Parts: sequence; structure tokens; C-alpha cells
Amino acid sequence: MRRLCKFILVTVIGLFCLLELNAGPPQATDIYKIQVASHANQVSNERVQSDLGLNQPVTMHYIGGRYKYFVGRYNSWAAANSHIGEVPVQGAYVVKVPFTSQTESEDPVVQDPVREETVPKTVPTETGVVEEMTYRIQLAASRTYIRPEYFREKFDLQQNVDYFREEGYYKYVIGDYQSLDAAEEAINLMRLSGKAFAVLAPIERTVIKPVELSKVAQPEEDKTIEPQTPAGEQEGIQADSDFDQKAVRDQYSRKIEEADSAFFVKEYLLARRHYSDARVLAPEKTYPRDRINEIDVLLKQERSQPLLDSIGALTIGIIIFIVILIAVVIFVLILRNRRKRVDVETEKVRDEYMDSVSEYLFDESGAEPANLRTANTQKKRQILIDEIMQLYANLSGEISNKLRELYLDLDLDNDSVKKTKSPQWHIRAKGFRELAQMNIKTVNDEIERCLNSDNDVLRMEAQLAMVRLNYESPFSFLDRLEKPFTAWEQLHVYEMIQRHQIPAPDFTRWLNSPNETVVLFCVRMIHAFKQVEATKRVVDLLGHKNKDIKNEAIITLGELNVLDVLPELKARYTKEDQTGKVLILQAMSKMPEESNVDFLTGILEPSNELRIEAADALARIESFGVRGIENILRRSDDDLQAVARHILDNKL
Repeated sequence: MRRLCKFILVTVIGLFCLLELNAGPPQATDIYKIQVASHANQVSNERVQSDLGLNQPVTMHYIGGRYKYFVGRYNSWAAANSHIGEVPVQGAYVVKVPFTSQTESEDPVVQDPVREETVPKTVPTETGVVEEMTYRIQLAASRTYIRPEYFREKFDLQQNVDYFREEGYYKYVIGDYQSLDAAEEAINLMRLSGKAFAVLAPIERTVIKPVELSKVAQPEEDKTIEPQTPAGEQEGIQADSDFDQKAVRDQYSRKIEEADSAFFVKEYLLARRHYSDARVLAPEKTYPRDRINEIDVLLKQERSQPLLDSIGALTIGIIIFIVILIAVVIFVLILRNRRKRVDVETEKVRDEYMDSVSEYLFDESGAEPANLRTANTQKKRQILIDEIMQLYANLSGEISNKLRELYLDLDLDNDSVKKTKSPQWHIRAKGFRELAQMNIKTVNDEIERCLNSDNDVLRMEAQLAMVRLNYESPFSFLDRLEKPFTAWEQLHVYEMIQRHQIPAPDFTRWLNSPNETVVLFCVRMIHAFKQVEATKRVVDLLGHKNKDIKNEAIITLGELNVLDVLPELKARYTKEDQTGKVLILQAMSKMPEESNVDFLTGILEPSNELRIEAADALARIESFGVRGIENILRRSDDDLQAVARHILDNKL
């Protein structure tokens, strides 16, 4: 019991540890914002706020190859949607934005994964666009997400810590330096203060002249107000739009492909994000909008089971396994306690009935104990039957007769008869045994029907019962036996004959049986009961096609010790194989006759086994005896001399 409890405890602890490992690092949460504009090129947040007449500060995210402008910051879609009426922009809508950095004032630009190393930064020049190289200081890199505030607090920084993903790592950076010297000087200052050890992370930035927001067509339910643009800048905007048209189409196709792939594997949140990006890129397309509506329905169905949403498949499997394990343990403990209680009650009832039966057997008045009549349940009556059977098998005479009378007076024989009609073979076999032991013949017909049962145990019990209950012809069952009469069954029948002193019949009656196992049994019984009168019938079996019957016949003839069969054995010798020859020589050794000398001396051939058997048979013949063996020693054959010495050692 202690081992079982220890095993359960260790298993549960291990599973909970596995749950902790499966939980993984903390995941970045999502925030919801209200999108008011989108543009292929970057403009300042203040410009968007001024052009759209917004009172709230504007934040910008670089998502899907476009600069998207938002107001507000909410933890749920419902909260964001409740404030959408406060935004004076027609077609504004709620968007779920990945939360990649935490600042007190505004969100940094979310880097496009394709452009992790190059972030555009605009600086106007007279001749057009110029490029500059700026540098940032990398504080750390990790394969798992770590809150940026952790590094800000660790290094006691006043500036915000940003991060981006590159080659499977989260990289955390600070600063924006125009030269390598300036960045290295900042690193040296940090080293002098002992606050950090950092490396340079150069980021190339392309400088483009700021422009006004271009007019982006939106679907009716997702349309934003086009900001008014001065006439002098219209040409630049149109040129930028023409330049980006092919890139937008390619970006739209890629987003649709990524979204469809995610939807196919049921990554609905990722698919919805890609469809939303595609919808912004091509507002006139209805396919992304329909897919988004379909995903919203699916997500709503999943939210109806919040517990399952937060638990992974592995976790659910582990929980189910733990529940099943606990249920099995409880079930086993209940069964164990119940069995223990039943055993105690059974032992108590058995002791009570044993005392009562013993008192009844040795009480001269012959009065039956009253408590035996109270055995009114099947279990108690079976206990009483078992006690009576055990005593009856070990007692005899008057006492055994009193036990049988008690068995009948208590109507226990009816219980045994009912068992013989049970569909369960082991209960029927038990009924046969009880009735046979108490000599109850009422169900002999039912017993005979089971003589050829396919069940070996039931068939054997039927055979033993017929030997006990058929007084006139105990072995008549051999006439109807069609199944093989196994050696185990033969042994039990022979043991019953011996124990109950049942008269042995003339077994030659079944030597012509079509069942060869019955013939083999009868030859063995002729041997066991020394039925010499059956010698002639056994001699007829020397030519039997069954090798086991033929060999058993040779052994039996040797045991019967009838000299008249010697010519038959000698005639069969040359026709037998090695085993048959050995058995014939052993049989002849049990019938030491002088007429065997010439035959046996002629068999001293190059076979040690046959030489030994022939020499042993010769030594038993009085006229040959030891003198004849000594003559063999004078021969030059070393093998034959060794055989002779072996025989002499056994005789002297």
C-alpha cells in the first residue's frame, strides 16, 4: 500500500513539473487601437493628428509594408469599440495590434520582419533622397521574450528600451547615434559606470522627404476621411502611389497566401491578422472581409469555452490521465478493502460451520445444529457444502454416512444439481464433482452429455463422475468417448479406481475402439492390473499402426511375463526401429529363458545401447549368467568388454 501511494505521489509531482515546463515563457499580449489612416510612406504623427482634426495623440505602427496610424489604447475589442464614436474620422475601425514594447507615452514602430535591419528615416535635401547610417547599442539577446522594462530597470536607464526579432532571437537595443564614435562613447560611459556591457547594432536608415497622407480607398464600413492635401504636393503623392502600386499588389498576394495557410492549420488569430493587412492593401477586395467575418464567428464559438482556450492539448491529456489514474487507484483500493472484508466474513462463517458440523458428527443424540438451518444465502450454503465435502473425503464408515445424511437433510444436493445446469463451465464442473462425491445419480444424463465437451476440465469431471456414479458399468463412458483421452485424464481415472477400490473391468473390450487414445489407456490398464488373460489380444497389437500403442504393447507383454510370446517378440525384432528393438530386449530380460541365449548373443552388434540390453538379458538367464559374461571379457573387442564390465558391476 505504501509503495502504491509513493508511486502515485511521484507521478503527480512529475506531471505538474511537466505542466510548468510546457507553460513556456510569458507571451506578449495584444492591445486594441482605433485605426484612422494608412499610408505607404511615413509622415509624422503630429501631421496626421492635425490633418484629421484629432484631439487625441496619434501613434504609428509599421505593419504589412505600410504605416498605420492609431488613436487610443485598450485591453479588449469591446472597450475600443465603445470609444470609436469619439473619433471624428468616418470609417475608423478597431484593430488588434501586437504589443511589442511598453512605453508610457506612445508605442514604437513595429518593424517589418523583412526589414529588421533597415528602418526608413526621412531627411529633406535639395537634391533628393540621401542615406545615413545610424547606430544603436544592443544590450542583450534572448531566444525567449523578456519584458523591455527588465533591462531598463537593471541598467538604470532613462531612455526607452526597444526590441526586434532577428534570426530567432529577441534583441534589445537603445539609442540612436549618427556615428560609430558617438555610439562607442556611450558604451564606454556605461562601462565606466559598471551598468552594462553592450555591443554595437548598426541599422542603416534610408532618408525620404516627408509627404502628406495619400488618399487610400476604404470599404464602406472601413473608410477613413481623406485628409486635405495642399495642391503643391499632389504630384509627389501621385508619383509615390504609382511607384508603390506593384509593391502593394505583391504584398496583397503574399498576405492572402500567408492567411490561407494559417487558416488551413486553424491558426485563426494569425490568419485574421494577415487578412486584415490584405484588406488594407486592397480595400476593394471582398475576399479578406468575408474571411475575417468567418474567423470572427469561429473565434466567438471558441470563446464559449474559455477554459479549453487557455489549456493546451498536452495539458488536457495530462489532466485526463491524472483523473483516470486517481479513479483507478480509488477503484483498486475499494476492491481491495471489499475483498479483505469478504475474506474475513467468509473465514468467520467457515469456522462457525466447521464447529457445528464437528459437533453434529460426534454428538450421540444426532441432533442437527440450529445454525446450519440458517444458511439461507447462496454464499453461506456453498461454504457449508465445501466443509462437508472436505470432511467426507477424509472420513469413512459411519461418520461419512452421517455427513451424507446431513448433506441431504439440508437440501444441499439441490444446490449441486442447479450448478450442473449453469452456462458457466467451471460451475457445472463443480456440480459434477459434488454429486459424484456424495453418490447422487439424479443428473447422470446431463453428465453423459458432457463426456465429449470441448472444455478439457468439464470433460474430465464428467468422466470421473461417471466412474463413481455408474455402479453397473463404471467404464461404459469409454464406449461414447470421441475426444482424445489425454494422459492427464487417464491418470485421474486410474487414481479414482485405486482410491475408491472400483473393480477393474476386462479392458480387452475396448482394444478395438476407433479412439486410439482409449486403446492406449486399456493396454496400460491391462499392464497395471496384470490381466494375463488378455495376453493374446495384446500380442495382436504388435503390428498396430500407432507407434505408441505398439510400444506400450511390447512393454505390457514383458510385464505379463508370459513365455509363449517370446517367439512373437523375436519375430518382430528385425522389423522395429531402434526404440522398438530396445523395448523388445528389455521385455525379454524380464522373461529369462534359455532359448533366448542364441538370439541374444547374436545381437551383440556395434550398438552400445543394444549390446547393453542384450547382455543384461543374457545375464538374467541362469544357464548363461555371470560365466557367460566373463567369456565375453576374453574377446578382443574393447567396446564389448566395456559392456561386460558394466553388467558384472551391476550383478556383483
